[in-house]
Amino acid sequence: MAEIGETVLVHCVGTLDDGAVFQDSRRAGAPLSVKLGSGVMLPQVEATLCDMLPGEHRTIRLTPDQAYGIYDAELVQAVPAHLIANSDQLPRGGYIELKTKVGMLRAKVVSVDTDQVVLDCNHELAGHTVTFDIDLVSVVHESAIQRELHPSGCACGCDKLKAQLMREKVFGRA
Repeated sequence: MAEIGETVLVHCVGTLDDGAVFQDSRRAGAPLSVKLGSGVMLPQVEATLCDMLPGEHRTIRLTPDQAYGIYDAELVQAVPAHLIANSDQLPRGGYIELKTKVGMLRAKVVSVDTDQVVLDCNHELAGHTVTFDIDLVSVVHESAIQRELHPSGCACGCDKLKAQLMREKVFGRA
């Protein structure tokens, strides 16, 4: 079984209840390379991967609160058009990235007029129950040199992250 901090190769197909596919590594032609604990995948998907052996298949279904969040109407905001450069050229129905104090924010452009731009800052899958079909292809074993880059007690905090994620897994909060 893989542990937090290890890299795994995984095929993952994500679908909505209506059958729409939003992620498919098989269609993309290569498994995903994921460092467990990095936050690249949803915590429940990473926890499932930690309980799998190479070659194993699992299907998990996640409610909106376990996956991409409950849709929050308060995250739909009207912004004065003059605050966004070239607001008249924004892709209505498309997505843009905005620089914020805490990093980049992806938002859907709901509407644009001369005075305001309406943006939906919810994750595009917010409010949806999702299903993941997961195949653990392999665990990528590090060389001795790669392991030495993160020895026990290293300053990057990987040991603390590993301990926290394992506690959550053991106590059922993952």
